[in-house]
Amino acid sequence: MQESQARILIEKYRKGTLTDEERILLESWYLKLAEETELAEENAGRLGAAIENLGPPAIPERKTPVRPLLKWAAVAASVLILVSLAIVYRPDHHEETVVSSDPLLKEDALPGQHRATLTLADGSSIPLEKTGPGVLVKENRVSIVKTGDGEIACNVAAGPGKPPGKVSYNKLETPKAGQYRVILPDGTRAWLNAASSIRFPALFPAGERVVEISGEVYFEVAKLRKNGRNIPFRVRSGVQTVEVLGTVFNVNGYADEETTKTTLLEGSIRVIDNAHAGETVVLKPGQQTLLSAKIQGPADSPRLDIKEVDTGSVVAWKEGYFRFDGVGLPELMRQLSRWYDMEVVYETVVADHEFVGRIERDANLSKVLRILELGGVRFRIEGKKIIVTD
Repeated sequence: MQESQARILIEKYRKGTLTDEERILLESWYLKLAEETELAEENAGRLGAAIENLGPPAIPERKTPVRPLLKWAAVAASVLILVSLAIVYRPDHHEETVVSSDPLLKEDALPGQHRATLTLADGSSIPLEKTGPGVLVKENRVSIVKTGDGEIACNVAAGPGKPPGKVSYNKLETPKAGQYRVILPDGTRAWLNAASSIRFPALFPAGERVVEISGEVYFEVAKLRKNGRNIPFRVRSGVQTVEVLGTVFNVNGYADEETTKTTLLEGSIRVIDNAHAGETVVLKPGQQTLLSAKIQGPADSPRLDIKEVDTGSVVAWKEGYFRFDGVGLPELMRQLSRWYDMEVVYETVVADHEFVGRIERDANLSKVLRILELGGVRFRIEGKKIIVTD
């Protein structure tokens, strides 16, 4: 694009008539100019100043419920191309129904909601999205209460209760396109992403706290002391066990992912490789362990890797966003598959892509795919399938 064309787009930006596609074109030209010319700093500064001098744009009526900011990076033939996508989200406006031949508008999928099933120790199940607030079950000193949309709480009443006996377990499960929160009997809070579960005792036995999870769960662990000592909290997730005293962390252990990722936000945790009981690492805030479910190399070779990460990207799902930090297309599509309850089909071999940025998770699937298509990937929706075409 010539600079004269960019000036026309800048004028449209000032008037508030710049379309999403034109905004993308303008910003991508700006980035390319900054990267490819020897006078990048001077030219980029000149254009940046021009934009600033125009002042804030007028705000037109918007119909697209997608939020900034997504940056897309495609890696092909060793060429890195950056495109900055700034799509405005205006929740105060309603989307119009559009009749179109666009394959992304013919069929669509709604985002996930607060959906989960609580299975009690006696085998009975309660579909929580169909149940109103209030006490769901009460046994001995423990009552499980639905506090509102998306959360249940295990409340423990004061008093001696019945003598200790066999420990009974409850299980909270989210389906694809579901998420939920639970406050455990010890006060620990857990957020479940789509297609995840947590198995927990109705009442923790004295001296230990152990839960089992699958999928992705975010924890805020309550500190607990008894008889002058700290009671550890342990999370078992397939190939590993996480041991904590009181901290904030996230475990992503989906069966269809190559590794289990454990990320520490606050405090300290110990990650134990269940297949190699002697292999243990202690994380500091901002660190993440990666543990492969497959044994690679000698059976006694270390499998726990540690790296520094942006914790905001890791737990963005809990805050209502897809946030990508160099995520490849297959991993991104697995996230969409779980959140929209869709199957992903590849019609052809797709070039390597990396995605950086964020999109709100309450957008319809078609809107998310439309943003991704601006980076050169193509999709269509057929029933419960997302088909990657090129």
